[in-house]
Amino acid sequence: MTVRPSQGRRAFTLIELLVVIAIIGVLIGLLLPAVQKVREAANRMKCTNNLKQLALAEHGYADTYGKFTCAWDYEPPSANYPIAVSHNWGVYVLPYVEQNNLYQQYNFKMLAFDTGVANPNLAVLQTPLKVFQCPSSPNNGLVYTTATGPANVLPGLPAGKATGSASDYAPLQGVRKWDILVAPTPAEQAAGLGDIGQRHGILRNASQTPGNSLSATQMGPTDILDGLTNTFMISESGGRPAIYNAQRQIVVPAANTPYYLMGAGWGDAFNGENWPGGTSTDGNLTGNPPQPPDGGPCVINCTNYPSRGMYSFHSGGANVAMGDGSVRFLAQTISTRTFAFMITSQRGEVVTNPN
Repeated sequence: MTVRPSQGRRAFTLIELLVVIAIIGVLIGLLLPAVQKVREAANRMKCTNNLKQLALAEHGYADTYGKFTCAWDYEPPSANYPIAVSHNWGVYVLPYVEQNNLYQQYNFKMLAFDTGVANPNLAVLQTPLKVFQCPSSPNNGLVYTTATGPANVLPGLPAGKATGSASDYAPLQGVRKWDILVAPTPAEQAAGLGDIGQRHGILRNASQTPGNSLSATQMGPTDILDGLTNTFMISESGGRPAIYNAQRQIVVPAANTPYYLMGAGWGDAFNGENWPGGTSTDGNLTGNPPQPPDGGPCVINCTNYPSRGMYSFHSGGANVAMGDGSVRFLAQTISTRTFAFMITSQRGEVVTNPN
C-alpha cells in the first residue's frame, strides 16, 4: 500500500500579507476624503436649516408684533427697570424655535450677565440649543464665562461677566468702515453713495424707554426698502469666544475669556452688536488687547473676531439667512462693496451678483 503525504493548508506569505495591507490602506485613503466630504455636506445642510429656522422665527415674531426683534435692547434705570438691563435677539425668538419653556423662565427686568448676585437668567443663558449651533463648529455645547467687564459699558450697567452657551450665529446689525468696504469715488460720493449714516441692517438696537438716544426703532418687513430678498439678516459667526483665523485657533482663551470678547452666546446681549468692517486677509492679531486689523479687504472667513465679518468652518464661504427667510452660501471671495450693500436695508443699492 502506498502512503501519500498529507497536504497541509497553504498559508499567506509575508509579501502577500503586506500587499493586502497596502491595498486596504490605499482604499481607506481613497474613502476617507469622500466620507469627510459627505459629513461636511450634511453639516452644511444642517447649518443652513438652523439659519432658516432662526430667520423664520424672526418672521413668527414679526407676525405677532408687527416688527422683527431687536438685535439687542437697552433700558436705563427707571421706574419700570430698577437696574439698567440689556437683552438680545436670541432670547426674543425662543418661543418661535420651540423653546417657550426657557422663554417663560427668563426675567427681562434682570440682567443677562453675572454680577455675582443670584440671577435665574444665567441658567437659561447656559442652556445649549442645537438651533444656534453649526455642526461644523468645534463649539457645540460649549458653556463659557468671560472675565469681568467694566461698569457702564452702557450707562448704568454694572460690572459683570458674560456667561452662556456659545452660538455660531449673529445678526448683521450694520456696516462700519464704509469708506474701506465701499470705497466710493468722488462722483459716487456726490451721487449719495458716501457714508450718509444709513448703514444699518434689518435687526437694530432698540429701547422701550422714551427719549433713550442710544436706541432706534425696531423694523418690520415693510420697512426694508431694499427688499427682504436682497438683505442679510443673520449670518454665521462661528467658533467664539475662541478666536480663529482661517479655521485655525490662534488664541486659546484662558479659564476666563477676556471681557471684550463678550457676545459669543445665543443669549449674550452683545451678540447682536455686530457691525462688520472687514479685516486683513490673514486676520492676524496685533496690539493690546490683541485683535485683527479693524477694516480691510476680507469680510468672510479671515477671522471670527467681533465686528469684522462672517466666519464659518465650511470650505470656501459661509451661510447667511436673508430677510425673506431663505439661506445663501456666500463665497469668501465676495466683493466688499457687494457685502456692504447687502447688509444695508434702506439705501437702495443695486446688487447684481452676490458672489
